[in-house]
Amino acid sequence: MGHAQPTTVITNKFIEDLGVGTTAAWIEEKIGILTRVTSLPLEYIVETKNSDPRKATAVASTSPYELGLKASQMALERAGIKGSEVGLLIVNCCTPKFIAPTEFQKIATALNVTGSAYNVFTACPAFALHLDFINSFRRENLPKYVLCVSTATLTHHVNYNDRTDGAIWGDGAAAWVVSTQKNGRLNLVYSSFMSDPTRCDAVVVDTFKYFRQDGRAVRNFSVMQTVKLVKQLEDRFDINWERDIFIGHQANKTMLDQIINNREIPSSNHWYNVDRVGNQAGAGAPAVISENWDKIKSGSKIAVAVVGAGLSWGSALFEVV
Repeated sequence: MGHAQPTTVITNKFIEDLGVGTTAAWIEEKIGILTRVTSLPLEYIVETKNSDPRKATAVASTSPYELGLKASQMALERAGIKGSEVGLLIVNCCTPKFIAPTEFQKIATALNVTGSAYNVFTACPAFALHLDFINSFRRENLPKYVLCVSTATLTHHVNYNDRTDGAIWGDGAAAWVVSTQKNGRLNLVYSSFMSDPTRCDAVVVDTFKYFRQDGRAVRNFSVMQTVKLVKQLEDRFDINWERDIFIGHQANKTMLDQIINNREIPSSNHWYNVDRVGNQAGAGAPAVISENWDKIKSGSKIAVAVVGAGLSWGSALFEVV
């Protein structure tokens, strides 16, 4: 596993000082996010509030490609392999800088990946989508190493005149190496991915305009659907929340608190990063695993449930070797 994030921090006080009708206390109470990270200069946000999202890329300190590359390099180093050994690269990016060349092509070139490479695309549930996509192959048809990447710079699409959207999003990337031939620290026991395209307009990431969503409806859907996913894992597998770890979609902390309270998951076994880095779309959940890599204990399980645009949802269950 690997992750990468920009270093510029947006505090709740910074958002309050933008004068858009919110306070640091309100943000912490309602969404539980204390800070988020961005590739945009703070001066740019103050001066323009990102009034023209098309200009954000030009002033940004980093790009989805660069974040994805850094996360990939960390994952490859931890796996002890080189990019040239990757037989398949699949990338998810909901904020591409170019239509062509796209992030998968640039990352593949930089890492010297000579195998197949392409996009397998959603938004927030990318971790489950990629794992379930790979799980659908016959094992003998997969190369020895598959590299998956999810990267996004959602702050480039935020209207910082909006008191809520500006408080939610952060930029970041995550990457993970999958193999059917060499054992890693995590053994994938189960994966799932589903979607309901009839509700696709509930979340929109506009290429040239702002992110927008039906906030209340999406939050309610996210909580209820995540609870369902967790209950399905509990019903099918021997999960012990005194031992095992839960990771949800990193949308906001108060939503995650609702979920763990419903399933009676101890806060000590709930891993998250949304309170520090914001909602990083498909990179959120896998980045949490990457950040806690040295805390993973043999004999435990890690249950992941992610939801998001599409509307779509999925889960994964790992045994720690």
